[in-house]
Amino acid sequence: MRHALASVSALALTTAPLFAQEDVYELPTLLLDVGYEATTPLQTGVAVEVITEEELEEDGDTRVLDILARQPGVSIRSNGPLGTNAGVSIRGVSQQNIAVRVDGIDVSDPSGTQVAFDFGGLTAGDISQIEIVRGSQSARYGSEAIGGAINITTKRASRDGLSAEAFAEYGSYETLRSAVTLFNRGEGHETAVTLSYVRSDGFSAADENDGNDEEDGFEARRLSFSGTYDLGDGAAQLELSGFTQEAQYDYDEAMSGMVYDGSPDDVTDVEDHGLRAALSFSTGLFDHEVSASWYDITRTLTGTSSGSDFRYRYEGTRHEYRYQAGFDLSPTTRAVAGIERTIEDYADNTRFGTFPASSQEQDSTVDSLFAELTMKPTSDIDLSLTVRHDDHSEYGGFTTGRLSGVWRIRPDLSLRANLANGYRAPSNYELYDVYSGNSGLDPETSKSFDIGIEKSWGDAAWLSATAFVIEAEDIIDYSYTSYAYVQRDGTSTRQGVELSGGTELRPGLTLDGSYTWTDSWSTASLDSSGWQSSVPEHSLALGLHADLTDRARLSVTGRYEADRSGLDDYGLVNSTVTYDVTDSTQAYLRVENLFDEEYQTVPGYGQSDRAWYFGVRASF
Repeated sequence: MRHALASVSALALTTAPLFAQEDVYELPTLLLDVGYEATTPLQTGVAVEVITEEELEEDGDTRVLDILARQPGVSIRSNGPLGTNAGVSIRGVSQQNIAVRVDGIDVSDPSGTQVAFDFGGLTAGDISQIEIVRGSQSARYGSEAIGGAINITTKRASRDGLSAEAFAEYGSYETLRSAVTLFNRGEGHETAVTLSYVRSDGFSAADENDGNDEEDGFEARRLSFSGTYDLGDGAAQLELSGFTQEAQYDYDEAMSGMVYDGSPDDVTDVEDHGLRAALSFSTGLFDHEVSASWYDITRTLTGTSSGSDFRYRYEGTRHEYRYQAGFDLSPTTRAVAGIERTIEDYADNTRFGTFPASSQEQDSTVDSLFAELTMKPTSDIDLSLTVRHDDHSEYGGFTTGRLSGVWRIRPDLSLRANLANGYRAPSNYELYDVYSGNSGLDPETSKSFDIGIEKSWGDAAWLSATAFVIEAEDIIDYSYTSYAYVQRDGTSTRQGVELSGGTELRPGLTLDGSYTWTDSWSTASLDSSGWQSSVPEHSLALGLHADLTDRARLSVTGRYEADRSGLDDYGLVNSTVTYDVTDSTQAYLRVENLFDEEYQTVPGYGQSDRAWYFGVRASF
């Protein structure tokens, strides 16, 4: 949020490294994954916000979720402490309509009732960049992208040779976080490997103000890696990335709208793994990329309910295979075309008390064709037209498109616009579950439009304003009457304005912020769909960042949300003081919820009281 997109590329080239050393760090030009080929912020009309590694470290929130919540157009829903289920909405569109990628791997959970990513246990131990792409993006990402997409990039080497980074943090709720990353970069190769660990005793997921006092803890171990390798004089390049994670968290029960501690043994164990390989090469006028990715998740819920023990096991797997080719049609026009196949498997095995165990397995396949045309009619204008057709093994085909453009009116003034449609395919559970599935479901569909303007005043200040509207129809809803998934008539609409900006008040003191107004309504009668979820009408975020001395810095961030259906307004302030112990070592103290605000983002689920965390970061 602290960078105007019009100048963020320059900032990526000129910003000083976190730890000033004699070695010169090479910071590459910022690239965005908003099209089928990477582009820079200056060249895209897509509405996108970039969170850099520097910002992640400076604010340092325990959960990445809380960093996302301060970005324009973003709000969050969290079912309690670190680890418990949590999601984001973009422009009022809930998490099952947000595509999420980690190093190009689709990490949305195919084993859920709806395919969505759980942000509850995500911390920044291995993250270097987050892109928040707003507006319908199915022409680029396929299903689950009505509201937008979130692209996460793990750490990359910033200098030649062997190097390392490490941090350790301890704080409230007996929370311990740590990570170590090893880098190696040389001629023709680059690798990064991160091992991270987090453990917390937590607090009651069911709000303690309602008489709940059982702690709900979380523990996770994660190994991630990435690498690029030139295969012979730069003629071809191989990319590899992947991760494996084991996590366990406690949760509280909910029934008939009431959330309560219930039995103390309700636990979810999660194992998920991802892997992606891509080969890029050129032949004549064509640039080729062949890629394959795999994602697997297993969730096992165990505990006791109504005096009976239970065990629910859910497994999901996704395989993606893609080929694309890019080629220049003229000096100012470039085309990309390709094919993709995605296979998703879903299985569950449930046991409750003395009832016989039940199980089911389902799968679906999507075959896709896509094309993208980028044009530069003048030196000040970039246009992009993206088209994608997805053919689903159950309901048939669906075509999406996106038209976007940016006009750099002056070096300090840009105009951006996007027009797109999107869709969410019914999940395998919604289609095939033996109790509630409906194989006759069609996709949810959407239309979206946004237009924005950005102005900068040198390096001293910048301001961005974007107006948007998203309309969805064919909404898939679980009916409390038929106890099955149904397609609802009517539409659900989100419209609003996003403002963001920043200014240097004096040398070493900056102020930045964002405000989002979201107006939402629906003509569809919904029982359970995320399209009826509470959307804050007003969201405000502010950040103040000050150099206290040449070694000490202060960062104060806050957010405020108002006019939420069924929830009270709230304001939250966090503060971090960072001190450079040496040129390569930092110590920091962070206080979250500085004024001990009592608030909820989901009815019945509590959030953290005032909490403190002390940590040390170092590079070698």
